[in-house]
Amino acid sequence: MPWSIGKSALVTAGGAALIAACRAMSRRSFEAAHARRFQLSAQGIVSGAESIALDASRSHAVLLLHGFNDTPQSVAPLATALERAGWTVRVPLLPGHGRALAVMSRGRAVEWLAGARAQYSALRATHATVAICGQSMGAALAVQIASETPDLPALVLLSPFIGMSPMLSLKFALTWIPQLFFPYRNSTGSDRSIHDPQAKAQALGTGVVTARLLHELRTVARDAQSALPAVRAPTLYLQSREDNRVRAPDAERNFEALGAHQREQRWLTGCGHIIAVDYCKAEVARQTVEWLGRWAGN
Repeated sequence: MPWSIGKSALVTAGGAALIAACRAMSRRSFEAAHARRFQLSAQGIVSGAESIALDASRSHAVLLLHGFNDTPQSVAPLATALERAGWTVRVPLLPGHGRALAVMSRGRAVEWLAGARAQYSALRATHATVAICGQSMGAALAVQIASETPDLPALVLLSPFIGMSPMLSLKFALTWIPQLFFPYRNSTGSDRSIHDPQAKAQALGTGVVTARLLHELRTVARDAQSALPAVRAPTLYLQSREDNRVRAPDAERNFEALGAHQREQRWLTGCGHIIAVDYCKAEVARQTVEWLGRWAGN
């Protein structure tokens, strides 16, 4: 073998080894930090991130879906308010969420949607009336289920993460470059998603993403955007003016694309993207309960 070829092979092998070492070191660092921050149960679920099941009615139920990289804790105040208003509530922990980073990193859009569909079907089997409410990516999943369910009585979308601007799509795509060296990265802007410092301190979202997880999130967002015209359920669309994830013009376009004849877009202020636990939580609960009561008859 000529020396030049052998030297090239050595350099290539050395570069691959360096990349592998960087990835392993980064992975260990992020996973160790997650383990220090969150305590896992014997089932591998973060303490406090378990699914929520509240039984208040034998006939009327709400499927409540949390967002990407989050847990049922992010909508717990709303679940309690709905129970007090007489609704049975199910808030499933979506597949892969609320677990170790290594588990979360294997999540797939198709699994998240399948998990939400299964929960909706289970509620339909036991309750005559089942409405759906979702926050952020949970709202995008709710839109997809609603588009397949012409008899859905009511739908509530909280800060729905639907569609994606070209700039954000490019930003997501570019994360594959640092992914070559660093499998995990901190989610930019996550510290602005909740304004209330107490609620922020109690949040169980990891704030850590991978390039592939962002790709899966983009899939959910785009599929939901395509499904908007097929939604027929009376829809309440709630969003903060200070939402750091979804721009107001995008939210307005998404709202206009809804196929529902009965629909209202209402704006909140003083809170970020995760409105169900932020300063706006009482108003979110009040309007959600009012909307579901009006259209689903509880």
